[in-house]
Amino acid sequence: MNKAKEGLDQEKVYTKLLNQKTRFWDKLPFNKEETFAIHITSQQYGALNKSKTPTKADIYFSLGNVPQEYLLANNFYLTESDVQDFNLEPIPRSGVSVKLPGAKKYTIMKMVPNTFIEIFGSNVLGAGSSIYCSKEQEFYKNKDILNGWNVTEDEFLDYFKSKLSNNLDKINLLNKQSLKAVKTYSNNEISRIIDNSKQISDYIFKGIGNFEEPYTAYWIIKEDEMMPNYYIPYSISTGNGRSNGKFSIVLKPK
Repeated sequence: MNKAKEGLDQEKVYTKLLNQKTRFWDKLPFNKEETFAIHITSQQYGALNKSKTPTKADIYFSLGNVPQEYLLANNFYLTESDVQDFNLEPIPRSGVSVKLPGAKKYTIMKMVPNTFIEIFGSNVLGAGSSIYCSKEQEFYKNKDILNGWNVTEDEFLDYFKSKLSNNLDKINLLNKQSLKAVKTYSNNEISRIIDNSKQISDYIFKGIGNFEEPYTAYWIIKEDEMMPNYYIPYSISTGNGRSNGKFSIVLKPK
């Protein structure tokens, strides 16, 4: 089955289970008699994305009343249209991120150049993380990498010379040793910045600062268990589109 469809189906399953009031409620701080799970079917404006985009949460909770006969007729499945129809009140900070049971390679965060610069203030580290450094026959692509990240060659080389000059004799776009050092430094520095900034880590793991409530993810269902959302150890890689001119930095669970 297509992973996206499988994920969507799982979100529907958990929405129904939550509205049947038989699972997960012992972990939640809400009165289950007057609280209902709502499957998010819309995209919302992301302040950093500067466009509508899928939200960090997949489900949120709302207060109010939904007739039992309606729940039965709809197999306990509620969406955002039901919030309007029944005048339900969305609960801030109640968003839930759903992970497929057994999923190990899902994406925590994908940052394209426009988003990356909003978070880190510069795209130099994004370019450094994306650089080709293993096969010399690919090194000619590194100028395209810089262009894709809107970083000039002078800006790139000046930055990494200041950070790595004590360890390397020369830094340029054709030297394997220096390119590997650039990539390693960039990934380590991206991680350091994320790990030492609550604002950035909250954005990456919960969507706080990007989405309005209740579209952030303060909760997570992982391995079929409900729990408060938390910092997930991650690895950094480039997206699949690098060779096609689509540049991104992707965080996935280790």
